[in-house]
Amino acid sequence: MIALIKRKPTNPPQWYRGLELIDRPEPQVSPERPVKVKVVSTGICGTDVGVYLGKDSLAKSLANLKQDMVTLGHEFCGEVVDIHQSGQEPIAELLLHYPNQSEAIKKFIANRSAQIMASDPRLIEFLGQNFYVTAEMHFTCGQCLQCRIGEEHLCQATIGKGLHEDGAYASYMVAPANRLVLIEKGEIPPQIISFMDAIGNAVHTAQSVDLVGKTVLITGAGVQGLASCAVARQLGADKIFITDVVGNGIDKLGIAKKMGADAVFNVSTEAGDKALREQVQSATGNTGVDAVFEMSGNYAAYNTALANIRLGGVFLLLGLPAGKFELDFTNQVIFKGLRLQGIYGRRVFDTWNLMRYLLAKGLKEKILESGMITHELPLSEYQKGFEAIVNGEAIKVLLKP
Repeated sequence: MIALIKRKPTNPPQWYRGLELIDRPEPQVSPERPVKVKVVSTGICGTDVGVYLGKDSLAKSLANLKQDMVTLGHEFCGEVVDIHQSGQEPIAELLLHYPNQSEAIKKFIANRSAQIMASDPRLIEFLGQNFYVTAEMHFTCGQCLQCRIGEEHLCQATIGKGLHEDGAYASYMVAPANRLVLIEKGEIPPQIISFMDAIGNAVHTAQSVDLVGKTVLITGAGVQGLASCAVARQLGADKIFITDVVGNGIDKLGIAKKMGADAVFNVSTEAGDKALREQVQSATGNTGVDAVFEMSGNYAAYNTALANIRLGGVFLLLGLPAGKFELDFTNQVIFKGLRLQGIYGRRVFDTWNLMRYLLAKGLKEKILESGMITHELPLSEYQKGFEAIVNGEAIKVLLKP
């Protein structure tokens, strides 16, 4: 099968720019990875772009790979093509508890238990014909403190599929049954399923603060920034401001307006910074915004956030900056009573459930109509997609094996 790989760094932080499309053996089901998926479409994530560019921080992360290469990709939409015996009953359980069951699902279940359905020889064919699948691609241990207290997304032994083991930039991939998310065909378009992982990051950010009637500043109009704008609007935010550094590429701020932003600002200029400050002060009675979603991964945005957040505000950080940032904790955080919270991944499976609800209530249409998905390319044209992102000519790029 075809697979898009990155070779293990041999002397971190030295690494190379680019990826390689090669032929690799198809993965096979096993007790540990019992579900085999045929990949329909995948999304390019910011982490993938970092690997493509050979960033030092990711070189250090991948230096401990057990193999000499890894197939990238952790955002995907696919179809089940094989299930190991150990995964049949867990998958049948997912089917048994599927929300809003259609007549086709009810007919297949037919009052049977998961154990009985697991032995049905039609199970794999039924799933392939009626469902797309995606997955929570952070595989967790279930044993550490965080897993035991309901913070599974912060598991101490997390394996990132598509980073620490072979992922979805390939014709086929395998995954644990308990990470799979079933989506009946017709419920959510496959283009959106292809990057629900990324949308989930935005949902996790937005669900981490009470947004009803609140003012929100979003720094960074990339995929997560744009998605979090629409989510914040659905969750009751009153005023939403979005900033970005505008170049000659995609009109991200124009798309932000379509996603529900009240006002957008090009903060690459002093005039943009001033306009943001004036509108925030006017809209909040000179107090500042209630919450900031930092989605850019750029330290310059931290200064923008700290200049516009109110006393006692909530500063949520999802973007991943490089290097270090000097912060005056006494005056910028402690005396202001700020709450700082890092956002990582998705709450398992709270975020997925909320995301599914929001998509059904209008988020999927907003995403499709906004123009956020800028490219859909065959996997063989991966370089075109990655370079479009690097050059500011794309927002969300989908690759199809």
